[in-house]
Amino acid sequence: MENMIKTLAYAGLGLASEANDKIKERFDELVEAGKEKDSTGKNVIGDFFKTVESSKADFETQIEKMKTKAKDTFPFVKEMSSNSDAETPVKEDSVEEAVEV
Repeated sequence: MENMIKTLAYAGLGLASEANDKIKERFDELVEAGKEKDSTGKNVIGDFFKTVESSKADFETQIEKMKTKAKDTFPFVKEMSSNSDAETPVKEDSVEEAVEV
């Protein structure tokens, strides 16, 4: 009987030891996978912001081209932009006269 108890105790300890080793191994695998995902996630986010910045620059360039084309096509746009550059206040009377209310 005493021999049977020792055998069961050793079997329990062996099982616990083996389970502990497998858990540590699996834990290490999960940590490595998490590190890989973290670096991949950083790359994805970095690429996203680079794309946004380049798209923003392209968009601003296109807007400037359209503004230049509008100024060349319509002379009153050039006058309006030169007035806004000089920060000349527009009087309400002159606006009403222009609109002919």
